[in-house]
Amino acid sequence: MSAPARPRRALPVGGVIIVTLAVVTGACSSNPSPPRSGAEHPPSTAGTAPGSSTSSPATTTPTSSASWLTYGGSFSRTSLDSTDPAFGHEPDAAWTSPAVDGPVYGEPLLYKGQVFVATENDTVYALSGATGAVEWSDHLATPVPSGMLPCGDIAPTVGITSTMVIDPSSGTLFASAALLSGASVKHAVYALDLATHRLLWSRDVDQAGWNAAAQLQRAGLALSAGHVVVGFGGNYGDCGNYHGWVVGVPESGSGSLLAYRVPTAREGAIWAPAGVTVDAAGDVYVVTGNGEAGPGEPFDHGDSVIELSPALTETRYFAPSNWAQDNADDGDLGSTAVMLLDASSMFIVGKQRTAYLLAATSLGGIGGQQASTDVCNSQGGNAYLAPDAYVVCPDDGTIDQVRVGAGAALARGWTWTSPTGGASSPTIAGGALWTVDIGASVLYGVDLSTGTTRFTLPLTTGAPPHFAAVSAAGGMLVVAGASRVEAFR
Repeated sequence: MSAPARPRRALPVGGVIIVTLAVVTGACSSNPSPPRSGAEHPPSTAGTAPGSSTSSPATTTPTSSASWLTYGGSFSRTSLDSTDPAFGHEPDAAWTSPAVDGPVYGEPLLYKGQVFVATENDTVYALSGATGAVEWSDHLATPVPSGMLPCGDIAPTVGITSTMVIDPSSGTLFASAALLSGASVKHAVYALDLATHRLLWSRDVDQAGWNAAAQLQRAGLALSAGHVVVGFGGNYGDCGNYHGWVVGVPESGSGSLLAYRVPTAREGAIWAPAGVTVDAAGDVYVVTGNGEAGPGEPFDHGDSVIELSPALTETRYFAPSNWAQDNADDGDLGSTAVMLLDASSMFIVGKQRTAYLLAATSLGGIGGQQASTDVCNSQGGNAYLAPDAYVVCPDDGTIDQVRVGAGAALARGWTWTSPTGGASSPTIAGGALWTVDIGASVLYGVDLSTGTTRFTLPLTTGAPPHFAAVSAAGGMLVVAGASRVEAFR
């Protein structure tokens, strides 16, 4: 499957990053006011379900034009903020938000002096970037009790699990929610006007014939060619009859949905928290988990990188030569997102402990990588600052540096080992690499040149949920989690 080659470059979203880590239990806050929630908004198939949220006037003036509008700061998913100078001191705790009404699994977003988070209770919050106070909130729907799902590891409810996305050209925030409609599990995308805090529309995105309870929307949202791009996989445990899906929802809320289903008999999840990747032409790159086919059976697009046109039509793909064994071993290539390094190169690594360098204009088909090297079982999101990729190894509690050299070569660099045994999705900001030990509730800043620990910041908000990621903007680091949001400067 091939298409005419054309130049590519990463499509930036906002120019900056906010450091985000999902945190679990709360601590005392200097902002005692409780969050305010608004009316519940059921999804509409026509996208015409306006509503209002409970809100108060914004009380802060943005101190920086910094924005973090999508997972990793850009649709290239490189988790890089190059706008701020290097930290000359260990950041101090700046604020802790009031309690929110459920766990925050997605990265917070930063826009016009506010921090936006969404919870597993299907509530969206806008926090002051200066104080952490709740400026408005909107409860969108009733979340799904986890006992209604065939398996999984999110409890007690499943609501908004993925990272939201902001379109700055329209000032619109898009969120994807699992919700309970009567006795049925549903999935919907919601659009909120950030200037008025009003719900603009909602759309049911469930596909004909699928088992909605078996489909989990974990992948971070993206924008392409006027559509919100939404990736689906299965619940933890690979139970039920689910498939990898990509759904495109018009940003206007009106018009037909686009859809692509991974052509495997079952599974092929699109679940990486970092989400789908989009290039400047609007082409969408998804990475799949294990499919149903095993050794000796025809290729089924499991454990592969798939390029889709803006209309979500498949154009080309890459798969490791041992894709069938990866299928059999649950060796998801799609446990991270593919990173667009530049106009010609892409980088991907999954559970099967091998990093691949790909040609962005061809992908290469089965076994068509430009280079590969052994790393680790990587899950969550990774980071890139030329010429080095930084790969998270949760099982080992390490970050591996992988050097991308001239002539499409990969070589191992340093390995950082967490002093407390845990590491999560890295982000590069303020002259350091930031990663969280989830179990110990510690944020570490790592020297990019030597791989040594420079900063150690205890998190007072509790142990973060899975795949917590760090981001930064305007000289501030922000951590979001199961009960509160915390900031450092």
